[in-house]
Amino acid sequence: MTESMTIGVVAALGLAIGSFLNVCIYRLPRGESIVSPPSRCPSCGQGLRWFDNVPVLGWLLVGGRCRSGRAAVSPMYPVVEAVTSVVFLLQLWQIGWQPL
Repeated sequence: MTESMTIGVVAALGLAIGSFLNVCIYRLPRGESIVSPPSRCPSCGQGLRWFDNVPVLGWLLVGGRCRSGRAAVSPMYPVVEAVTSVVFLLQLWQIGWQPL
């Protein structure tokens, strides 16, 4: 795997982990399961489409608003995803790139 591919994989992994962290941050304090039900709008409860769950991009595509109720969705979600990805990339930089 090339260095640029490794960077891409690590960044994507960081985004995915950040998305999961958002699920935990939102649901655990409320005593909800982190497994089900699928992701939904925190305001109206409408289920999200698969592409709305794409880290950062999903939030940008809907303009930070719910598709059905148009309620504002907190920018915390893409920020947590992006910061987690940056932390993963900083770890890669700290450790150094090693070809597989």
